[in-house]
Amino acid sequence: MAILKSVQLPKWLDDIIYNEFGAVYEPRPQDVKYNPDQQFEFVQLYLGTYFPRSYAEAYCIMNRLFDNPLYKQEFFMLEEINILDFCCGTGGEIIGLIHSLNYNLPNLKSVNIDAFDANPDAIRFLFHLMERINDIPNIRLSINIVPQGLFIENEMDMRDFVKIPNSLYHFVISFKALNEFVQSNTFPNKNVYDVVPSYLLPLLDEKGVLILSDLTHQHNGEYYPFVMTKGLNTCLKRSNNYKTIIPTPCFHYEEICQGCYLQESFHVTHSRKTRDLSKVAYRVICKSDFAQRIMQTKVTGSCRHTHAYADKSLPYNI
Repeated sequence: MAILKSVQLPKWLDDIIYNEFGAVYEPRPQDVKYNPDQQFEFVQLYLGTYFPRSYAEAYCIMNRLFDNPLYKQEFFMLEEINILDFCCGTGGEIIGLIHSLNYNLPNLKSVNIDAFDANPDAIRFLFHLMERINDIPNIRLSINIVPQGLFIENEMDMRDFVKIPNSLYHFVISFKALNEFVQSNTFPNKNVYDVVPSYLLPLLDEKGVLILSDLTHQHNGEYYPFVMTKGLNTCLKRSNNYKTIIPTPCFHYEEICQGCYLQESFHVTHSRKTRDLSKVAYRVICKSDFAQRIMQTKVTGSCRHTHAYADKSLPYNI
């Protein structure tokens, strides 16, 4: 089955962000690396440029997850789903996820979302956006969201954060956010992609998944995907309670993987840009027993482990 990699932003969503909220399409890759203290006008720019990309990434990743019939069967009868978004920004990934749930799960009636971010203007945008979406006839779901301010300065803050949620989650997501902890050196001498997931994974429901996505460029001479792969593999080896289910090769080889660069390219078309490109590295992780139950497939896709002489520092697609 072909993997969905290109989407059109729904017209109703396009109208809301550009016509009602005054979003601005203006790529500024050097300016969006660290976002907690950005001003209101910049959040409008982020909403118009990077929100649609996050929407497309989440929608495509979720549809890839539902392409697994054993996974979809486990969720098909659910009427209520809980979501946690760690560093939600303006919430493009939340809307992409909801749109996919709305399409794939006909019995689903309500979605409960806990969303956390350090930027108050981004949270305000998200709150008002979700108010509008609850009025959209295309979305049949009842959406209940609690956006909250969060600023993580050290590992103690992470320990305090995981005490806030009062439920377990079917989806814990974090899109293009952990790189900011790398830039700010929030966890000195530690791999962010080991530290943060170690706190997020215990928040998963028995069938829950962690979807972790991030940028693919370099920081201080190291590519984020390579650092992510090493950090996540270390985290998973230490606990032995969780497994990667996407990319599929990671399910089979992550215990012996020494780290490599991986990426996926997505395109989104909206009123301000045709086939806008985004590149991310992502992993989808769940509890080991659930992974064994739904992963009845052979290895698909390329993996550096299966190519002994491949240069593990160079990009390849998931």
